[in-house]
Amino acid sequence: MRTMYLVFSFLFGASVGSFLNVVAWRVPRGESIVRPASRCTSCGTPIRWFDNVPVLSWFLLRGRCRSCGAAFSFRYALVELVTGLLFLAVVMRFGQSWLSLKYAVFVSLLVCTVLTDIDHWIVLDSVSLGGTAVGLGFALLPGAGKFLPHLITSVSAFLLFLIIRTVAGMLLKRRPGYTLPPEGHESEAEEFQGGMGWGDIKLAAMTGAFLGPALTGVALFLSFLAGGLAGTAFILAGRNRRVPVPFGPFLAIGSIVTVFAGRGLWEAYLRLGASF
Repeated sequence: MRTMYLVFSFLFGASVGSFLNVVAWRVPRGESIVRPASRCTSCGTPIRWFDNVPVLSWFLLRGRCRSCGAAFSFRYALVELVTGLLFLAVVMRFGQSWLSLKYAVFVSLLVCTVLTDIDHWIVLDSVSLGGTAVGLGFALLPGAGKFLPHLITSVSAFLLFLIIRTVAGMLLKRRPGYTLPPEGHESEAEEFQGGMGWGDIKLAAMTGAFLGPALTGVALFLSFLAGGLAGTAFILAGRNRRVPVPFGPFLAIGSIVTVFAGRGLWEAYLRLGASF
C-alpha cells in the first residue's frame, strides 16, 4: 500500500506539473487556463488524451506534435518530472498528513513562480497573494501551530523586501540609468530600478505564511546565498552586471530546500550558536 501511495503521489505531482505548464504559458498572455483544451501552439490542433500523458508522451512523440511535427520544448516534460519528484519527496518526508498537502501546494506555487519569472519577469498575484492566503489558512488547522506567528512572519518578510527595494531604489537614483531593463522589457525600465520587484516582495510574504518564523529565516538566507553565488558566476561568465536577474527562482530554491532540510539547518545553527 505504501508503494502504491508513493507511485500515486508521483503521478499526481506530474499531472500538477502539466497543469503548471499551462498556467505559466497562458496566464501571462491573458488566456484562459480552462478553454480551449491543450493544443499545439504551432498548428492549433487539440492534443488528444493519449498524447497528453505527463512525461511519457514527450518521449513517445520524441518531443514533436503528432499533427504538424513542430518541436515541443523538453522543459514541459522536465517540469512534469520535477513536480512529480517533489510531490514524491514531500510524501516520503511527511507521510500521510496535512503537512504533505500543505507543502505539496507550496512547492507547486514555487514551481509556477520559477516558470513565469524566468520567462516573463512576473510573479503572478494569484500565486503570491493567493498563496499567502492559503498558507495562512493552513496555519489555522488543528495542530498546525499558531496562526499569529505565521501572520507576523508573512508581514515581516513583506516589509523586509519592501525595505530592500526602497533603499536600493534610493541608491540607484543617484546613478540614473545604471540598471538596464532586460531585453523585451525596455518600456518597464522604471520597474527595474528598485533592486527588488513587487512580485518578489509579495512572494516573500507567501513564504512567511507557509513556513513560519524559523524556517522563513532559513529560506531567505538560502535564497540570498543562492542568488549571490549565481550573480557572481554570471559576472565571471561575462554577463552584464547592470542587467538584473530574476530573484523569484532563488527564493523558490531556498524555500524548497527549507521544506526538506530547513528544520535540521535551523537546529544546527542553534547548536553552533550555543557552542560560542
